[in-house]
Amino acid sequence: MSTTKEFQKLKRAPQIYSEAFKRQVVSEFERGLFTKAELRRRYTILGNNCIPRWLKKYGKFTYEDKLTLGRPMKDPQQQRIKELEAQLTKKEEELKVFKRFIEIAERELKIDIGKKVWFQAVEEISTSSLLTTYELCQLFGYTKQAFYKRKSSVKTSKYSSELLRSLVLNVRKQLPRTGGKKLYVMLQNEFIKHQISIGRDTFLDFLKAEYLQVPKARRYYKTTNSRHWMRRYPNLISTIELNRPEQVWVADITYLRTKEKTYYLHLLTDACSKKIVGHQLSDNLMSSTTVKALKMALIDRKTQNELIHHSDRGLQYCSKEYTDLLKKNNIFISMTQAYDPYENAIAERVNGILKEEFGLYEIFENYQNLNKQVTQAIALYNNFRIHMSIDMITPNQAHQQKTIHLKQWKKINRNRINSVTI
Repeated sequence: MSTTKEFQKLKRAPQIYSEAFKRQVVSEFERGLFTKAELRRRYTILGNNCIPRWLKKYGKFTYEDKLTLGRPMKDPQQQRIKELEAQLTKKEEELKVFKRFIEIAERELKIDIGKKVWFQAVEEISTSSLLTTYELCQLFGYTKQAFYKRKSSVKTSKYSSELLRSLVLNVRKQLPRTGGKKLYVMLQNEFIKHQISIGRDTFLDFLKAEYLQVPKARRYYKTTNSRHWMRRYPNLISTIELNRPEQVWVADITYLRTKEKTYYLHLLTDACSKKIVGHQLSDNLMSSTTVKALKMALIDRKTQNELIHHSDRGLQYCSKEYTDLLKKNNIFISMTQAYDPYENAIAERVNGILKEEFGLYEIFENYQNLNKQVTQAIALYNNFRIHMSIDMITPNQAHQQKTIHLKQWKKINRNRINSVTI
């Protein structure tokens, strides 16, 4: 009895197989000579997991756990074909899922992802993929010629981050809240001087990465009283096309603050050149103060061409003192017809630029500091601040021209159905 137990222990003891033996078993299985069960019986191989482990380690084919269901085929090549077909079916389903994912992203984000990034994708993937450039281009729906044509047109941006940052900050010292698109135009001469090659979008990305973007502030303060008994005039500029300086002057009043009190900046702006032609800072909303801004504009008036004065229906602009001065200088009077700010959009925009880009929204120490800041802001605005609507030149430069091709955009007030052009 003891001899039988000792024999069973010896029989069950772990066996050690040589590398050559393992490779021979794998070879016989992959050639289809024997099945796994036949090999175990033929060579007295104990354990059901020995041969599968050897196949994974030494086999020419790829073996995965639990890939197939049911009884395995006797022919390993047929078994492998079945496994590969299962893998292919799974990958095709995954590809459908990713394509559907891209379609949903394009629909929700309202962009054509394939059109935007196909070139970058082919360029980056081709270095590590087994697919050729031709095959990758076909995968994205483009030709190989389109890829190399795009590649030849791409210019590598070459710039020093420190140098570029210093150039931006030099402009921001005078115009601290100038946007990225205007900065890109203003720095063109510096780019040439320092041999900086950079595109507009890359420049905007640089500003974002360096935290040099300008956040917008939204503020509102009522300075107009339209509920009065004085005469209101019709809107004369709603249908005219702006094409020259001193064709339309727009007027508005905006508030500014100090620690002591609130002050009001009375402004008069040329609608076509965007130049501030008259201004007056005061602690009141009286018409006599608004008249001072008008007189300043009249002194610097260069031509006697037909001129329209456009404003809201505030009592300052409807007062007899103000309208008499306009009529005396043969200036037509035009006013907004509703409470829609887009009817006097240019004046509103100039107010916003002075506050947001030149820091006039801040609370100043006293009137002297505020007045100094206002004077500097208007001088910088007229002489250095460029505008997209006048082909990226300054208001002073535009005011010297006889005709101006003014770019216009449609602005939609969400409180009204129709839109107006500014």
